[in-house]
Amino acid sequence: MKTVLTISDSVEGTIFDLIRCTATIKDFGLDPLAVVPRISYSDNTSEENDVSEMLDFAFGECDFASLGIGFITNPDVINYIADKLEKDKTAPVVCCPSLISDEGEIQVDSEVYSALSDHLLKHVDFLVVNTIEAETFCGFECRVKNDFLRAAKKIFNVYGCGVFIRADERTEGMNVLFDGLKSSFVDSVKIHPGYEDRYSFLTALACEYAVENPTNLVAKLALEFIAGKPEPKEEPKPEPKAEVKPEPKAEVKPEPKPEVKVEAAPEVKEEVKEEVKAEEPKYQEEPEQDQEVKPVTSSLVTPGKSLRDIARFMSTPPTDEEAPHAVTSNIEKKQDPKGEVTSLASSRLLFDTKVNNSITELQALKDRLNNLNKIADSGK
Repeated sequence: MKTVLTISDSVEGTIFDLIRCTATIKDFGLDPLAVVPRISYSDNTSEENDVSEMLDFAFGECDFASLGIGFITNPDVINYIADKLEKDKTAPVVCCPSLISDEGEIQVDSEVYSALSDHLLKHVDFLVVNTIEAETFCGFECRVKNDFLRAAKKIFNVYGCGVFIRADERTEGMNVLFDGLKSSFVDSVKIHPGYEDRYSFLTALACEYAVENPTNLVAKLALEFIAGKPEPKEEPKPEPKAEVKPEPKAEVKPEPKPEVKVEAAPEVKEEVKEEVKAEEPKYQEEPEQDQEVKPVTSSLVTPGKSLRDIARFMSTPPTDEEAPHAVTSNIEKKQDPKGEVTSLASSRLLFDTKVNNSITELQALKDRLNNLNKIADSGK
């Protein structure tokens, strides 16, 4: 199991509380090793510890995977750690010095700041500061949000470490990260209920390095870890319903059906009927051919003109005896002598002779001719 070493004053009720640091390392599944130069309690009392032997053991005998350095108020301890790292540095180092509070209150003296900036920071791989500390380390005032991107890059150029500037109003709630290649903004993560005082961000960063995560990911992963996981909501279990056993149904036996004997019907032999050939007709009547006959429309013309139209419809070639000079009306002038014009009777006889040659037209033409005769007789 890998070991994570933390060196920090233990301040009760803060992110540097020894209980928080130890719980964070254990929940990562790693082995904690803590060196505490000073313990401060909530009643403003404190006690000092001589940590020289402990530091010798940690750097000489212990093979730790990462080191987290927190709030230290003794400059000698800072210088001692810097000397150990300069002689033999074998693991990544994360530092959260907390020189100035978020409200702007200076929490250390100038000797601590000098020991930190002149000796320790050159051995640090990842530095965590607030916006006021960032302005202190970069040497210029940040007026707008993007100025903190420049500040993080300036700190990296001066001390050679990755920089994480914690979010506040001046950064519009965004964290600032410079991972050695570029500056960027990192979203804050909302801490889930029950995790507000459970973990230490500094120690979570050291643990992320211990499990060999890269610098560009350790801050984001550490934020997600200290935020905790939301507890799943327990859905109310439905109350078991009382089992209702169905009442057994009375068995109803079907009444036996009376047997009905069916006698086989007697076989009926089919009589062989002699085929009777239908007698062929002695003669076949020819079907009458349909002949289109124009209807006779009533008009004011004389019967002679109507008869002439029928003759023209029959397409009969004219002969010498049939001169087209018949009188068609009482008003029409006679152009030929009386003896040379055929009379109505001779025309009717000639028409009958020609019509009788066609069986299919005979009856229709006879009927029409009779009607014309009646009309002609009535006009004489």
